[in-house]
Amino acid sequence: MYATIDQIVTEGGFAVRAVCEILGVSRSGFYIWRDETETNREREDRALVPLVCEVFWRHKRRYGARRIAEELKDRGKSCGVARVAKLLKNQGLRAIQPKSFKPKTTDSRHTLGYSANVLLNRAGPTQINEVWVADISVPQKRRERWEFGLPQSACRSRLQTTMSGCG
Repeated sequence: MYATIDQIVTEGGFAVRAVCEILGVSRSGFYIWRDETETNREREDRALVPLVCEVFWRHKRRYGARRIAEELKDRGKSCGVARVAKLLKNQGLRAIQPKSFKPKTTDSRHTLGYSANVLLNRAGPTQINEVWVADISVPQKRRERWEFGLPQSACRSRLQTTMSGCG
């Protein structure tokens, strides 16, 4: 807006007061804009922008404000994280966020083979601690409460019926 007023005043020969009054802009704001000089901070920011962009692109958009600030510090250009974040935002740069780590606990496509069921062709247990059975499963959350299901296998039911006769 102020650049337009400046152009109208210089080329058209109109008074600043009249142009500002017609456009509804304060004269003091126009004069502040016209007489404004670049501050030291703005000069430093202008000098830092190419460095920040260079680090950002050299690391293939993986470095955010914290890492860039550390690298600039290592280069001797001390700069705070918030300042680097502001410069990145002003340039429209944003680091790529990695996907969260999702552990894979089961590889069902391996070529190692599977363990045989050694209890399948065996007679039922005759004493305590002769056969142990375990299950690794993830409990399902249903209706805002946890439900833990216990496996009901043939071995377990045979163990219960056999153990009831043991003394």
